[in-house]
Amino acid sequence: MLEPTSKGVIRDLQAQGVAIYDNSMLSACITCPRLLYYRHQRGLVPKNQQPSTPLQFGLAVHASLETYYGGSTEHEALKVFVEIFKPFEEMATISPKTGKELGATYTVLYGCSILSEYFRKYKSDAREIIMLETPVAEEISDGVFLAGRIDKVVKGRSGVVFVDYKTSKYIDGFQLNPNPQFMTYKFLTEKLTGEKVSGELDLIGVSKTKDVSLLLRREPFNYTKYQMDEWRKSVIGNVKTLEFYKANNFFPQTWRCKPFYRDCAFLPLCTLPEDGMVERFIEEMYEISYWDPFAEEGD
Repeated sequence: MLEPTSKGVIRDLQAQGVAIYDNSMLSACITCPRLLYYRHQRGLVPKNQQPSTPLQFGLAVHASLETYYGGSTEHEALKVFVEIFKPFEEMATISPKTGKELGATYTVLYGCSILSEYFRKYKSDAREIIMLETPVAEEISDGVFLAGRIDKVVKGRSGVVFVDYKTSKYIDGFQLNPNPQFMTYKFLTEKLTGEKVSGELDLIGVSKTKDVSLLLRREPFNYTKYQMDEWRKSVIGNVKTLEFYKANNFFPQTWRCKPFYRDCAFLPLCTLPEDGMVERFIEEMYEISYWDPFAEEGD
């Protein structure tokens, strides 16, 4: 019998009969209901899965910025980044074609460089910080709650703004509208503050060739009432579909087996020749660890 390596607030609330979901669950349901079942209903993740270096880089940047905006010095914030990311740092490799060394991109040195430039560039930002790394859940329809974790909420002359950090090699052409994650954050922040809010995308680029000063960008955005109404109706519709799958204990495949050009983590389960092999394969190849936006970082 598999035992969870981590339990979360969302799972506890769902066990009590509370209908609470987040964007990762709804996205999985839309992509492939079978993915929803394995990842979120059963909490499965592959055993001994190698950590994603870009993901760990992003987590370390988030932690560093949370430390900095929480009142610590730049030096203390950089120290947090180094401590978190150092075990996952990308190493230089040798090209099998040319035999030449290929420099690493995700390095401690690069992370400290881009963060130092970030602190310099935005040092004059005098907006009041209202919240940092805040998990929130609000009722979106009768008895149905939507949850999320908001990076930062600030207040300035233009009003209340929720901020989302993104670290990526691909900072151009980021889709802001429609964007269900950011629409969720607008909904949650307005419910929490009781004020009209707008959003800001805080882009932190990753590149071996571009100057770090060219890789930092803040993009303000907002949504109209019509756009938010359409988002809300879509979320409620997707929740009803998700609950239909749960009520019938059947999560169909949609055969989107290569999301983001990589094999789905559960593709091996969908290719087994016999039903009797599924649970044995799960015991051997997967462990339980539920994603939860309410979990403390590092849990």
